[in-house]
Amino acid sequence: MRTMSRTEPEHPESIGAAARALADATAALTRLIGSQVNHVVPEVSDAVAASLREASRGLADASENVAKRAGSGRAEERRRERVDRTRADLLDAAARVIAAQSYEGASVGDIAAEAGYTKGALYAHFRSKSEVMMALARERLGLALESPELDLPGLTDDGVDEAALAAWLRVAQDDPRLLLQLEFLTYGLRHPEASGELAELHVRSFELAAEQVARVRLVRASGGAPVADAVVPTQEDRDTALAIISVLNVATLEGKLTGSPDMSPEAGARIIARLLAD
Repeated sequence: MRTMSRTEPEHPESIGAAARALADATAALTRLIGSQVNHVVPEVSDAVAASLREASRGLADASENVAKRAGSGRAEERRRERVDRTRADLLDAAARVIAAQSYEGASVGDIAAEAGYTKGALYAHFRSKSEVMMALARERLGLALESPELDLPGLTDDGVDEAALAAWLRVAQDDPRLLLQLEFLTYGLRHPEASGELAELHVRSFELAAEQVARVRLVRASGGAPVADAVVPTQEDRDTALAIISVLNVATLEGKLTGSPDMSPEAGARIIARLLAD
């Protein structure tokens, strides 16, 4: 038989059913005792019946309280889900609006309208537009800090699938948030109060890219054998990471602007494949 551990949640429906069953049993036992002992000792019968009725009422009250607490917990969980969803909607809208209009050109009203909320809803989550921008930077730049692999499609131990990488770069060109990375940079340069945290995020993101380049190099050198979790990049790995980041920026931004085949996603894919093959 499966037993419930102390860490398993109590279900109010089960508790309520048990309480009702016990209440019914209590009533039946009260009637039985009454019929059996009333003719012998009426006072004992009345006392036992009263005690049983009191126990039944106490259990029913306890069951009701547990159900209320559980209901309150579910309501709080739903409220938190709504809060999280609203915040995510606002940040997603902010990414699109700021990328399209720039941080300076975007307004709080623009962001709220894009998300389908009022300005009041936005201010319930963020005190200012600058707080929206910093929350957005932490979310977007922080994604790279959590990625365990080099975030380039088509990358294998045998090399780079250039067609897959070029296709990914073309999708990036059409992303409405394409200019968001530049907005983080210009915001940090124009707002000294935020430059420290933004610089730290960018540096840490670059360090991770260098570590990922080092991991690719070590895996390929070992013939595909796994490498240790902790990888220390060499200066060459750092240089390669910088070159890859630069190529990605040119192939997406300048490639989209100029349409030149020499700065296209296909050209970028070829160069990245060459960098990782050296």
